[in-house]
Amino acid sequence: MKHKKLGRPAAIGWLLLLAGLLVLAGCAGGSGEQSESETDSEATESAPSGQAAEGEEPGAEANDADADADDDEGDPNEQAESSLAPLPRRTVEIYFPSEVDDGLVSEFREIFATATAGDQIKQILADLISGPSSKQASRALPAGTRLRQAYVLDDGIAWLDFSSELTEGIGGGSMAELLTVYSIVNSVVANVPDVRRVGILVNGQPVETLNGHMHLLNPLRPNFSLILGSITVRGAPRGGDSNIELLAQQAGARTAAS
Repeated sequence: MKHKKLGRPAAIGWLLLLAGLLVLAGCAGGSGEQSESETDSEATESAPSGQAAEGEEPGAEANDADADADDDEGDPNEQAESSLAPLPRRTVEIYFPSEVDDGLVSEFREIFATATAGDQIKQILADLISGPSSKQASRALPAGTRLRQAYVLDDGIAWLDFSSELTEGIGGGSMAELLTVYSIVNSVVANVPDVRRVGILVNGQPVETLNGHMHLLNPLRPNFSLILGSITVRGAPRGGDSNIELLAQQAGARTAAS
């Protein structure tokens, strides 16, 4: 059986068909590789931030993020110290009985300039209870006396609640009681603008008198006529170390006369 030879145009057609099939096959392979590459890239980009990419040490990114966060936060103790500004201080005048005459002498002390009148009164009374720094003054309140609480009312009255030592330890006559009472009243009213009168309580209860000479059921106004002079004492609040400087400002009409 004899094979029939293809003509020239038919042969050319077959060659073109074969070439077209080869081109199609090559395009299909290239697009498959490209899709695989794009898929790998998208998977890498969509991985969680804490997951290490291929070729990186696991946890490297997380450690870097933690280090940056620590740098931003800083030392908590340093931040706390920087945010606590020191309280300003102010000078107050505390009144004590004089050792040389019947009257009151004052010492200048420093207290913290706190916002509330009650806190200022507590500091002033702490200095008064601790006693004078000068030999020209004597204790105003009996040893062991404590200020239990200070109540400042809107009408300008401060009620001061003392422990029982205030009445149990006081001695002397009418002048001793007078100077004890007005060392309290003058010290508070002279230094706390919100207070105009002072009432005295003992263990939370009103008292008629400390030693039988003064009537104390009603709040008292200050008596600045009892003041003889002043003694300057500069020091830390609440009875800290003080550098005492005596001014010898005895206004002593009575002292000079004697």
